[in-house]
Amino acid sequence: MPKFNVAIMSVVSPRSFAYCTGAGLSGLAFGIGLQKYAPDIDFEIYEAATQLSEIGAGVGIQQRTWTIMQAMGIEEDLLKITEHGEDCSYPIVQRKSDQAEGVEVHRIQNMERNYSFHRAELQKVYLAKLRPRQVHVGKRLASYTQPEDGTGPIELQFEDGTTATCDFLFGCDGVRSRVRAVMYSQLAERAEAAGNAEEAAELRALIPPLFSGGVVHRCLIRKETLPAEAVGHPAFNHPGIVLYGGKNMHLITYPISSGRILNVGAGISFPGKEGVPYQGPWTRPVGREEIVKYFEGWEPDVQEVLKYVDGGILWAIHVTGKLPTYIDGQVALVGDAAHAMMHHLGSGSGQCYEDAWMLAQFLGHANITKENASVALRVYDEIRRPFAQRVADLSIRAAELHHFNGPELAWLTPELSATGTAMTDEQLKGIGEGTERIRAWRDHSSLIEENAAAMRRMDEALAAAA
Repeated sequence: MPKFNVAIMSVVSPRSFAYCTGAGLSGLAFGIGLQKYAPDIDFEIYEAATQLSEIGAGVGIQQRTWTIMQAMGIEEDLLKITEHGEDCSYPIVQRKSDQAEGVEVHRIQNMERNYSFHRAELQKVYLAKLRPRQVHVGKRLASYTQPEDGTGPIELQFEDGTTATCDFLFGCDGVRSRVRAVMYSQLAERAEAAGNAEEAAELRALIPPLFSGGVVHRCLIRKETLPAEAVGHPAFNHPGIVLYGGKNMHLITYPISSGRILNVGAGISFPGKEGVPYQGPWTRPVGREEIVKYFEGWEPDVQEVLKYVDGGILWAIHVTGKLPTYIDGQVALVGDAAHAMMHHLGSGSGQCYEDAWMLAQFLGHANITKENASVALRVYDEIRRPFAQRVADLSIRAAELHHFNGPELAWLTPELSATGTAMTDEQLKGIGEGTERIRAWRDHSSLIEENAAAMRRMDEALAAAA
């Protein structure tokens, strides 16, 4: 008999909660984690999309996050679809490329393993680990109602008019999270009822995602389609990441799908547009011309890559505001719903996985019951919120460095940058070293030690609540 039942949106039983979320990567990983660490908890995953399409571009998993894949027992499945198998350490090359002759800014002799995947292949591996009946598609959340006494089930209302119940609801439903919208609307209503109109307004302002001021064009080049003269070109044969940077933009490349595909990301920032509502669809197909126009005059390797880009998908990058809480009663936000961040640090998905891993272990704790499981949510919020928000801040700084921006380079215009002579060697060195420092938080931290400390904190909190 299950301990409780979970909706990754869901239903229940005796020692049972229900948990809810979306079928994005963090939601699927959460489900896999619950199967491993909390097998006596039932869960359901409710996905808004009508089908789980195999779309998307490259996804990187760094060594810190790989620890989670190993712990959850899916390492071997993932090694079959990554580029380098077990040999995944390689240099990361950073260049200044918005000039006729590019220069290498920095080379990070990366000793940590980095694993690159096509998102659709990653999703397929995760789905194969879950029982089909646990994933329900076409279930877009409209609202939810928590019990007033904090002990009964949560009622979930879907846009198709159906309902379900769960003991605990987990919103892994992305940057446009409906769970966050309902949670913060309810928090604001309570603040208003208590006479705190200003606080209510601040809470409501955290519901919509914020435009980051940047877009990225995500493209894939299948190496099988390249002519012979391109196949041997260095731009298509670097084993790891190459970051071609310039004022207000960058092009990043790395291999995925066991080397069969080159993932290409063309990022553009629009200074002063941060927080300004984005006009137009957040994602849309783009033709080659719309991408290459930004990179006129850039170094030859960039032109070589762009020569074989047919088009791609434009993504307007939106982020989550700095939330004062990830939890409310029996509901918690997970992943991008809680802390969507800039993509420049490559740590956004890793932070989603860390949320899911911690929650799965907390809920699988031997002393957890339906009655005290809210303690797990409180400790999750206490630990993960400040940590993920610090990483989000670092991602903003990484964006500045990649795009030769920030207060120290406010004087550098695109025209000056294109000359190739405006920045001194010392200034270029500072950009490269700054980029390496931004990445260093992973090198000087241990997820295993942090996880052990989190479990000790969970023990303390449960003992105090007993």
